[in-house]
Amino acid sequence: MPPLSRFALQDKVVVVTGAGRGIGRVIAREAFESGARVAVGSRSVGELESLSQEIKARGGECFHHVLDVSDTRSIARFMAAVVAHYGRVDVLINNAGYNKAGSLLECDEALYHQIVDANLKSVMFCSQAAARQMIAQGGGGAIVNISSQASVIGAPGRGIYSGAKAGVNNLSRSMAAEWAEHGIRVNVVAPTVTRSALAEQVVAANPELAASIRSNNLLRHDFAEPEEISAPVIFLASAAASMITGQILVVDGGWTMV
Repeated sequence: MPPLSRFALQDKVVVVTGAGRGIGRVIAREAFESGARVAVGSRSVGELESLSQEIKARGGECFHHVLDVSDTRSIARFMAAVVAHYGRVDVLINNAGYNKAGSLLECDEALYHQIVDANLKSVMFCSQAAARQMIAQGGGGAIVNISSQASVIGAPGRGIYSGAKAGVNNLSRSMAAEWAEHGIRVNVVAPTVTRSALAEQVVAANPELAASIRSNNLLRHDFAEPEEISAPVIFLASAAASMITGQILVVDGGWTMV
């Protein structure tokens, strides 16, 4: 086999949450392009259907099922459906998340739970369900959790989100330590502000944020592209990263370096 085959996900069952749009959709598509059989979940069934049709039209396999990552019953139903369809889970990408900007002084309990459940609780229970399946089937596996550059710096206006994503980082380290004996690797990719329709709208309405991106991203004066986030995810999911676990890979153009 050529050396680059180590980066492939040939015939692996790769599960991606929050896959209907943005980074998650690109990750799912690139997992297929790397040889994986893909399972995708989100609350937006129409978006999942279009992604599934896109992958199948190109000769791939894509199973889709509704998933609310803040609801443990929905997580259980989703994982059971994936296993019923494919018979196994080899890789889990916890991409789903949610944020609403606002002051910590104004945040109420309902918003706190909404943000923490979508970003931290979701990672805990999706990972638990996947790890149980990986242990039962044997052979190890890989989990890649999508965090944020806000998890490693203070993030005014995004305090609850920042705290939840920091929790993802350390929860991932604990998972990596506990599940290493089963051959399960757990790592984190922490992206900077990444191009999407929503991000472009937010930046267009917030000149201060636009200026901050331009001044803090040392490699360019624009967003990260979704493909620049998905590539490290595919790497960490692949055999090329077989000696990497418990790590936080910040993909931010140098923003948090200085």
